[in-house]
Amino acid sequence: MKPFLIVLAAILAAGAIYVGVSEMIVTDEERIEALVEQVSQAVENEDIARCMSHVSMDFIYEPKGVDKARLASLAQRIFDKADKLVVNISYIQIDVQGDEATVMLNFRLLGEYVGRMDQFVGRRGFILGKPLKAARATLKLRKMRLPEAHPEAKAVWTLCRVIDFDPGV
Repeated sequence: MKPFLIVLAAILAAGAIYVGVSEMIVTDEERIEALVEQVSQAVENEDIARCMSHVSMDFIYEPKGVDKARLASLAQRIFDKADKLVVNISYIQIDVQGDEATVMLNFRLLGEYVGRMDQFVGRRGFILGKPLKAARATLKLRKMRLPEAHPEAKAVWTLCRVIDFDPGV
């Protein structure tokens, strides 16, 4: 009976160590999911600086000729036209290959129209996506290594390219 208890205790201890270690290890996929959540929060707070802090300096959306400055301008136009923004992500798929990742998202951006939009002022509506058709984006992210001055974070993921985008409207 005593050897059985020792074996059982060893199995339980190994299981506890495995669970503890697996909880401490954060995968790149989890980091990217957290990044998507951070950007969603920044959009809802209309925080352009925080949104753009996750975009690389060499960002490009080639079919439309959109660089980082133009992306910031487009985001600011949305912030100017609507308040009470809510981001709803209905699908996310993340594929990490070394220091690059492809992220596919389905999402909706809702807001309350403000400003000079005639009959829409004060109404809630879909800015990107519709009830039955979500906006879709396929994004390329790159892991950027941080200098030694940032010991708390060795690398961060940044948006470097939009491969495909469908506003769902």
